[in-house]
Amino acid sequence: MTYYMENYDNRRYVILIIYDIVDNKRRLNMVRCLEKYGIRVQKSAFEVYISKKKYERLEIEAAGIIDKATDSLRIYFLYNRTAVRTWGIGCCKEEDVIIL
Repeated sequence: MTYYMENYDNRRYVILIIYDIVDNKRRLNMVRCLEKYGIRVQKSAFEVYISKKKYERLEIEAAGIIDKATDSLRIYFLYNRTAVRTWGIGCCKEEDVIIL
């Protein structure tokens, strides 16, 4: 359970899930996982309206699909117009620097 969900047992959350998965099989498994919880809004993005209990299941299931060395999974909690909390798994790619 994540620290910012501890005191909100009866609430439902709006979250945005974005992933970048290299392997086709893992990517298909992630799509199937996320389709159980939310609506696909782009090729690698889902919007989800979810309870705390279901979120905990989703987090465990998604973490089991991701290869932390090559893939990325980001979950954005959309509390209101000004507050956004994030949770993520996987590598962060550094930008290439090109000097001309």
